[in-house]
Amino acid sequence: MALAQFFGRDVPGLAAGPGGADLVQLFRCPLTHGPYLERRYLLRWRQASQTEGADRFLTAAPEVPLLPWEHELPEPCVLYPEQVDTYPWAEDDTLPAALIARIDAWEDAQTAEAGRDAPSYQGDLSIPPGWRVGGFPSWASTGPMDITCTSCADPMRLLLTAEGYEMDSDSHSWMPLEDRDPSLQGMASIQGGQSVTQPTRLRFGRDRDLHVFTCPTDPGHPPRWVLS
Repeated sequence: MALAQFFGRDVPGLAAGPGGADLVQLFRCPLTHGPYLERRYLLRWRQASQTEGADRFLTAAPEVPLLPWEHELPEPCVLYPEQVDTYPWAEDDTLPAALIARIDAWEDAQTAEAGRDAPSYQGDLSIPPGWRVGGFPSWASTGPMDITCTSCADPMRLLLTAEGYEMDSDSHSWMPLEDRDPSLQGMASIQGGQSVTQPTRLRFGRDRDLHVFTCPTDPGHPPRWVLS
């Protein structure tokens, strides 16, 4: 089952694949596997010029298998990339200890002043919610992890993050202006319903993020999948 497709020309900074491939596709098996009902994913790299010049294309979409849950079938949607600055998750040794202490003190001061709608480093300033390419992974569920290549043991880089929600109550500052009620502040300003907050309709684990890592030394090495 196809989940996403990205062209290098549309996404600034998209890491090149093997042989300079500039089109990446993400697939997920519609079935679960093993005693722990694991999901299996496939990352496929292609040359955009070759796919666009193909002699044959599918004339009809493949039949969708019977799925037990609605959120397992992606809702077709179009990506409108927006480039933003992101910063590392602030926990353990992802940042210097002194800097994390300053961030904690700043967040405490914000909470004392603004209450539940106070901005936070993790939710409002460092890493946006939703589907994103590159940047830094969020470690809300697992805590920071060292992701190394299984072939060469080099540190891997984040290629793609897939998430069920494009916005949530902890990261409303990332919400597009067109999806806000300008007369309201903070979480209360979110409007648009499920089509805006969960456009793909997908979920990964129990509201976790799916991080796809690739090897910067050799993009032909196997990718790694991490739920956090």
